[in-house]
Amino acid sequence: MRLSAVLAATLVTVAVAAAGTAGAGSRAVRRHAPLPAAPSSAPAVSRQRPLYGVTLDRIRGLPGVLAGLRTLPYRPTVRVYFDVREPASYYERAVTRIAKVGAVMGDLLDSSDERSISVAGMRARARSYVHLLGRHVTIWEVGNEVNGSWTGSHRPVAQKLVAAYAAVKAAGAKTALTLYANDFGPDHCGDGRAELTPLQFSRRWVPASLAHWLDYVLLSYYPTECGGREPSAETVAVHLKRLRGVFPNAALGFGEVGLTHAARRATWARAARIMLWAYSLHPGPRCYVGGYFWWYAAEDALRRGAALARALRSAFGDEARALGG
Repeated sequence: MRLSAVLAATLVTVAVAAAGTAGAGSRAVRRHAPLPAAPSSAPAVSRQRPLYGVTLDRIRGLPGVLAGLRTLPYRPTVRVYFDVREPASYYERAVTRIAKVGAVMGDLLDSSDERSISVAGMRARARSYVHLLGRHVTIWEVGNEVNGSWTGSHRPVAQKLVAAYAAVKAAGAKTALTLYANDFGPDHCGDGRAELTPLQFSRRWVPASLAHWLDYVLLSYYPTECGGREPSAETVAVHLKRLRGVFPNAALGFGEVGLTHAARRATWARAARIMLWAYSLHPGPRCYVGGYFWWYAAEDALRRGAALARALRSAFGDEARALGG
């Protein structure tokens, strides 16, 4: 989730300490850099079937969240945000329990934490997390919203992406890259043209050897960050076709949707509408797997008494009907 949204959300506990000037790096990562491309041995999620996604931004109150996950009509893929300040051992028990009710997707470095770790630190972090949690994590998100202007200079962002990818692929596990979809509105959804689009960043900064072997390439999109626009399936299909040209073997979908804060009474209706729009999408490509991974799933829809619990269950049904679950 983008940094401004994290800072604005009163229920989020993540703090980003590092600051600096964002901007393009001085040169791109060499596109011929050798990277491991080992066959996957991690628990399998079929690329031909939809990903019914939710995101847990924290593991507090896990028993209630697990109970909510069990009520969903389709087995979920549960994306877990791994706080940059925490070691892998902090999440071991939680991930083991979550893996019993759904597939786990690990968010190795959220974009809000991008500036808080060095390339060497990211390399060590990825190795540690994969080593300790790899038995229970189905998909590793090796980069999150990497083209966002708040993440810092492009060069170190790309280097951290490469380091995480190498660690995951060396273990024979599945990888995902999430890009910030700022091109569904004019002027990059108001962020300005200095912020690269998903396609621009991918062409300039993702090594070809990595792009060729990524398992999933996903888009992060928050309609309220782009003038309330909810792009049609046809519009989404055009964007996915362009990305397919860069990532020829990846399954495509959405890696984050939602509001930029946990839903409140005043925003319940808007949240439900966005949830309906997203999970009902059917852009058409055979490689499309949905996902969506509603960010505040625990607060909005999974905990006991959550206002959007019924809406999320309905959304999973919508996705199944749209994509032939």
